[in-house]
Amino acid sequence: MPRPTLPRFTFLRSILIPRGVALPESVWRQRHGWVTNVLLLHLPVLALWSLYLGTSPTDVAPLSLTAVLWALARIDLVSGGRVGLNRGFASAAASAGLMSCAAYLVSVSGGYIEAHFHFFVLLPVVTLYEAWTPFLVAIGIVLVDHGLVGTVWPHAVFGHSMMQTEHPWRFACVHAFFVTLAGLGSLVTWRLAEAGRLDQQRLIDQLHFRATHDGLTGLANREALANAMRVALMTRPDERLSVLLLDLDRFKEVNDTLGHAAGDELLQVLSAEIAAALARRAKDALLVRLGGDEFAVLLHSRNEVELRNVAQEIAVVTTSSVEVAGVPVSVGVSIGVATYTGPHGLGRDAKGIEKSAEAAAEGLLRHADVAMYQAKAAGETLAFYEPATDENARERLNVLNDLREALAARDQILLHYQPKVSLPDARIIGVEALARWAHPRRGMLPPSEFVALAQTTEHAERFTRLVIDVAARQAAAWRDRGWQVPVAVNVTPRNLLRDEFVDFVAATLGTYGIPASLLRIEITEDAIVADPVAAIAVLTELHQLGISVSIDDFGTGFSSLSYLRHLRVDELKIDRSFVNGLGTTAAGGGPEAVAGADEVLVTSIIELGHSLGLHVVAEGVEQQHEADVLTQLGCDSAQGFLYFRPMPADQLTKVLAGGDLVRNR
Repeated sequence: MPRPTLPRFTFLRSILIPRGVALPESVWRQRHGWVTNVLLLHLPVLALWSLYLGTSPTDVAPLSLTAVLWALARIDLVSGGRVGLNRGFASAAASAGLMSCAAYLVSVSGGYIEAHFHFFVLLPVVTLYEAWTPFLVAIGIVLVDHGLVGTVWPHAVFGHSMMQTEHPWRFACVHAFFVTLAGLGSLVTWRLAEAGRLDQQRLIDQLHFRATHDGLTGLANREALANAMRVALMTRPDERLSVLLLDLDRFKEVNDTLGHAAGDELLQVLSAEIAAALARRAKDALLVRLGGDEFAVLLHSRNEVELRNVAQEIAVVTTSSVEVAGVPVSVGVSIGVATYTGPHGLGRDAKGIEKSAEAAAEGLLRHADVAMYQAKAAGETLAFYEPATDENARERLNVLNDLREALAARDQILLHYQPKVSLPDARIIGVEALARWAHPRRGMLPPSEFVALAQTTEHAERFTRLVIDVAARQAAAWRDRGWQVPVAVNVTPRNLLRDEFVDFVAATLGTYGIPASLLRIEITEDAIVADPVAAIAVLTELHQLGISVSIDDFGTGFSSLSYLRHLRVDELKIDRSFVNGLGTTAAGGGPEAVAGADEVLVTSIIELGHSLGLHVVAEGVEQQHEADVLTQLGCDSAQGFLYFRPMPADQLTKVLAGGDLVRNR
């Protein structure tokens, strides 16, 4: 079987034949300056050499043509680029001038062999252009000089003693052979330099891509967004420029329950889906991943209706179910929209315009961020920025910063305790721990001002662990005084489903030396819906430790009902929305009819709980008639202002000292 020759030919061609990739303008001008300086240096040296050899002054005249070539090559550099001479023409003129100098040197030297070396010296100089036009011009002049001139006036080209008997073409062939070798060497040098430059450019392009794109999704990143906004504001200051800031809902739950690999897969899938949606709705949009589960969309010249349509398209994509790690997952999105509508305050000079555009871009992104948090706080998918929301955003940021310091100090987050009482005798059977913040400047803050932030930001885990630690310490203090007071702590889904949560709870019990019966965990139905399999596993582990688990706000969700029989829980807490108004007369279809429907629901929950062997607690009991109905329906216990308001530990200690505690329920 014959050897394949094509691969070897392709390999040799890749080494010997440059692609002719143009040099960057700055590099070309620098090299062109070097080459033309070499050409200029030849003119006086060759003129003096000619006169030294006794050449007639008129024979120096050909050098004037070389001077013209130098002038043509140099004029664009001297004029600072104003002439706009073609780059190829300028480099060809310089190449022709250099080779003409070599031919002149050979001629005035009487065809000395040593003078021919000058061709070989100048050919690599011409190759500095890394362009085919000057290289071919140089080779062409060598061929003309040795072929045509060498035939007509052989002694001017080949000053050899054998010229008397040998034809000049034999010497032309010998010179052509050496020029070919020199040319191949120059081509290899050129090709290697070109390959190095291409590799360098590819590396620069890769680094630039990485600097302006997200490594996970391949989308543009925050830096690219800032650049695009800045350019748009500078070049089209009167155009409407809008930013949609997207924050995925429930992404943390997916990340915490299914793992970071599944979270990354979800981000990749959703980013591709959002990009496809934008391609259908807004082809000029720039989709950016800012980091984590935050994305941004940059749009030009869109009114409010069009922006709403784009946002709706994105919302449909993000709320659709996608399969991640073999599990169907559905997340939502909160979208904030901000629009820049005019060149307010842009500078007049170039530097001022750039600075003003940069500030405007930062402000636009910040406004979109404010609107996004406004949408999230209101439970809405979309919100448009309004200046009045800025103050709320600043306040939220201040609260987050202060909360970080409070969690580090550990002495600002306090717990108040609201007792749970048995029905109908209203004796204390346990307490629920409710966080309060003793802010150093703003005084005692209620849960509504910070708990939601603490549980939905990066502070969630530290906050929950701090609350459990303080609650366990207080349970130990009461135990030391002879009171077995079970303390219940609310735990969010993102904390409950973390791998190390059960280990932390077990370690806390060991630290304070209290039995598991004195610490209770309260979860919402969302914790079950987020990941039923993981929730069942965690609750089973807690039950094995001996810790009781309550489902808080029961009845506000429905998805967990199918899982309830599989869960290792001990208690159901009926949401206050079903308790308020119990005991009013259900007649006439007004509020009383609603109260009657609530009574039916409460009855069903109590019966369901008892059929599963669970203790049932009613929350938010404020009126005696509500307590009476709950007692008649067989509810086990209650919690609310009718009995006790949340109180500090020392105040509750005094209540317990009064003997109202039912021991060891």
